[in-house]
Amino acid sequence: MTEITHYSKRRSRQRSSVTTVIAVFLLMISTTSAFAGDCAPLSGELKIGKTDGDYSSVSAAVTALKCGGISGPVTFLLEDGTYPEKIDLSDIPGVSAKSTVTFESAKGNNSDVILTSTSADAEYTLRLTGSSYVIFENLTIENKSGNTGNAIRIDGSAHHLTFRNVLFNGAERTNTGANSAVIYSTSNGSKNSILIENCSVNNGSMGIYKGGGPTEDTRTSITGTLFFNQYESAIALNNETAPVLSNNVISSVSNYKEFKAIAMSKIGGEMIISSNVVNAVNGIYGLFLKDCGGTSEKYASVSNNAVNVGGDGAMYGLYLVGSTDTVVFNFNRVKLTPSKQNATNQAYYK
Repeated sequence: MTEITHYSKRRSRQRSSVTTVIAVFLLMISTTSAFAGDCAPLSGELKIGKTDGDYSSVSAAVTALKCGGISGPVTFLLEDGTYPEKIDLSDIPGVSAKSTVTFESAKGNNSDVILTSTSADAEYTLRLTGSSYVIFENLTIENKSGNTGNAIRIDGSAHHLTFRNVLFNGAERTNTGANSAVIYSTSNGSKNSILIENCSVNNGSMGIYKGGGPTEDTRTSITGTLFFNQYESAIALNNETAPVLSNNVISSVSNYKEFKAIAMSKIGGEMIISSNVVNAVNGIYGLFLKDCGGTSEKYASVSNNAVNVGGDGAMYGLYLVGSTDTVVFNFNRVKLTPSKQNATNQAYYK
């Protein structure tokens, strides 16, 4: 009888222990759900707008993405109007090559929807931190009221970002440096497979500036894009492998004494710079290559570009410096239009 009683007490203690574990587990579930926000994952087509939208602002849609993630492709259609916001988008749970997130104008016109900065001292309008598989189409993104600031800032390790038919507007100032670039890709983390296609980039110290991460960025592709009125440089890429720059048009009246229409530094792999038109009437450098080159199996290629550089100082159409090598130059047209003669002017300089 004593043994049976002892056994019963032991079973009772075990049941009590199990009950405690279950209670702790349920508490953990409750706590986790509270932090997740109890949001269902998004999928399909959703609307952003003040009159007829699932979300009244882009920031509200971003909050929903962060809370629940996605369970399939998501497209946000933006109602016509101006959205004065400071938008921070990070990595989205559930995104992949097949499950992407797209923001685009509902009517397909990039002038109908404007994402703009909220104040004159805004550092950026849109920041993408560690984001991937996000697409922006047929929109205007701008930050043009302050002395500095970016329309877009790409931070952290980001990849597979697409900008298609987007109008980017920066501030029209005689500023230099990355903090005044229209599109600024920081050196904090690697940036891979960034596509900018059929866009327009206006003003800013630089149109697109990529600082280059701790490891080489891979395959930035800038195609069919118009660059107008940058003060320091239209395109500046650093520490990159296999970028593609093709069919872009660069037009500048900047009188900055170190103006470089296209500036490439520490570029490796199968670099392709082709069929671009550069018109820098007060420029110094049309195409500037520093420590750039391909490999013995796959040379870098600079072909079919038309470069016009003018002004009253020294000027160079194609300028190579440092350890630039294994680059093939084919069928490039360089025109120098100095307002006065300068013995240092050269169409091709190495």
